[in-house]
Amino acid sequence: MGKDRRSSVRVGDILNDSQLCHIIKKWIGEGSWQMVSAELRPAAVEGIAGFLGDHFRLTVRLKLEGRLVTIPLFVKSLPLNNKPKADFINEHHFNKKEVAIFKLIDEMDIEGPNPFVANALLYNESILVMRDLTPEGYTTTNQLETFDLPHVLVTLASVARFHAAFANHETNKGLALQRPYSILEEHGTVTVEHNFKDTLWIHAGAKLSANIIKSFSDKYRSVPDLEAKLLKQFLEACDELTEHKDTLNVVLHKDLWVNNIMFKYENGEPINSILVDFQCVRYGPPAFDVTFFIYTTTSRSFRDQHEATYLKHYFEIFTECLDVHTKLRLKGLGYDFEEFLRWIEFSRRFAVLGGLMLGPYVLMDPETARVNFDDPATFEKYTNEDRSEPVLAHARRCPEYKRRLVDINEEFVERYVRP
Repeated sequence: MGKDRRSSVRVGDILNDSQLCHIIKKWIGEGSWQMVSAELRPAAVEGIAGFLGDHFRLTVRLKLEGRLVTIPLFVKSLPLNNKPKADFINEHHFNKKEVAIFKLIDEMDIEGPNPFVANALLYNESILVMRDLTPEGYTTTNQLETFDLPHVLVTLASVARFHAAFANHETNKGLALQRPYSILEEHGTVTVEHNFKDTLWIHAGAKLSANIIKSFSDKYRSVPDLEAKLLKQFLEACDELTEHKDTLNVVLHKDLWVNNIMFKYENGEPINSILVDFQCVRYGPPAFDVTFFIYTTTSRSFRDQHEATYLKHYFEIFTECLDVHTKLRLKGLGYDFEEFLRWIEFSRRFAVLGGLMLGPYVLMDPETARVNFDDPATFEKYTNEDRSEPVLAHARRCPEYKRRLVDINEEFVERYVRP
């Protein structure tokens, strides 16, 4: 297996002295301090922690007023040793989107005692620095474990608060301006989609899905022209996520898989979740976030059993978090629970597509994912041509990985290719 190049990165490779001082001052406020040490290490012990950047933990130690202070930080930077991936991130403006969201988060001042997002200490199009949430008791789950009902409910509570915050922000900006206001006036990047459209990445995804079905599905391997039929449905689904007139649109996270949701526990039960990683945000009806999250983190049997419960839970918390002016705005739009359920059905095809496009990456164990998807020599091939070889090989080695991929692909074929 190839060596993890992140282990050779040093603090000075990604942060200059001025940036480091800025971070420290934001953490401690005013005061005289002296640097003792700054230690950088890969965020994941083995493999990769995420796919759109290099991820590190930075531990800064200071002398402050005669005592030793430790500052634990999480850092995400453009890849230093994988130029094709860095070019991919820049070309598709993933970091520009994240910068826009943190500007909005700063403007709205929405972090509280039970936060659903975490403020950034430093952010630009090359680097993001946040407090490390792990010392505060937050953690992610294993990539192959599907969520149970407590994890789904606590996540959807955070998603609901996230959506309500942006709905309230637009309402209040409109009241101040005495006219309708949209976040897009200042942050148009959240409408831009570079992957979920007619791209080589989507074409390669259709090829992979057809090969998964042909290799492992007893139900649908004989469907004629499967790859072409899948591609047609993929492209139609991509077109459905957009701003829709005469209904509620909000900023959507649009990348809610297990590594982008951190949980805090009490007596073994999740009591809060924080949403992280805003590189894929979009703007559209809230249902797209709800269904996308559900299809990347739960099993079909879970969805069949609990859908009514978790949808009701989400909408109740979303409504509770709206201010009176936003409630009036939504009433004028006719956006109620029944309308929300209608959008759930409309968003489902895109959500299933999201699950089967991301699944081959995010369900793979981090070290295998690093070897397969973080190698400059193969990055472009697996991104834009055909990623079937590493995915099918891993599916043959890992039964649960194979089961998850087969289940989501069979559901897509059942719902949209063989109605």
